Amino acid sequence: VLLSKGDAASARRVLEDALVGSSDNLDLRTAYARLLVDARELRAAYRQFQRLSQLEPEDEDVLFSLGVLALQLEDMQAARDHFGDLYELGLRRDESAYFIGQIEEQRERYDVAVEWYERVGGSLELEARVRTARILAEQGQLASARDLLQRMRVQQPEKAVNLFLIEGGLVGDARSRQEVVTLYTKALQAFPDNHDLLYARALAAAEVGDLPLLESDLQRILDEDPDHADALNALGYTLADQTDRHQEALVYITRALELKPDNAAVLDSMGWLQYRLGNYPEALRYLRRANDMLPDAEIAAHLGEVLWATGEYEQARQVWGEALD
Repeated sequence: VLLSKGDAASARRVLEDALVGSSDNLDLRTAYARLLVDARELRAAYRQFQRLSQLEPEDEDVLFSLGVLALQLEDMQAARDHFGDLYELGLRRDESAYFIGQIEEQRERYDVAVEWYERVGGSLELEARVRTARILAEQGQLASARDLLQRMRVQQPEKAVNLFLIEGGLVGDARSRQEVVTLYTKALQAFPDNHDLLYARALAAAEVGDLPLLESDLQRILDEDPDHADALNALGYTLADQTDRHQEALVYITRALELKPDNAAVLDSMGWLQYRLGNYPEALRYLRRANDMLPDAEIAAHLGEVLWATGEYEQARQVWGEALD
């Protein structure tokens, strides 16, 4: 009742007083431990769940909570032990294997991580296979990674679009952007009107300098969804950056800003467009706001360039230096 009234401090005192006389009461200690989690007192919560584990050594909820809290406290070995105990007890095996895989991946024991990811089924199976694909790609086994994702598309066709997008990201990191365009073109043959694929191909087209394809894909999205803010922003920014069609760009970015007034990427686009139009004070206003909201290399590059153009050389150097750091 106290919690429902927003009085967490009084609720905590009630539980602490009750535990003085009933230290082994599972319900009281569980409630107290969860209250500490809600208060973000993770170390204290962890100690309470340890006490609960002594009282109920094979309670799956307690063991799972210990594992998650250990992860949040960055005690990887303790987390590994808790999830290992769960797995050996035959409890929450999919979740336990997934988290053990993550721990081993963080430790850069990639072969061991993959072994654990392969044990994952249920709702986490797809994410586990995706993490395996990323590991393979990072180790130079892009063909194996792509083969895994392609097999997943066959097994889970309802996830095919997302898997195409993930494959595109891996290919883009390892090879040329033109190959990414080719992959998304293949995907669009199967899903010709999918906005996510059209948007992804448009961004890849921008990176290979294929402005007609970018404009065509984004216009296809906007024909069906005129208020697609990301498409409006991407088209407006590209026109501002790569063409002299600045008035068209202004229409697109203005609408995107109406839809997402506090979006750093859209603010950056407007700032860059104002710079291209020669409106330096307006450009700085938008770019400074974007840079304050989201420390990002491209935003910092734009802000520094406008500062440099206005003679603010030391400020420009500072912005660039902070971004490089």
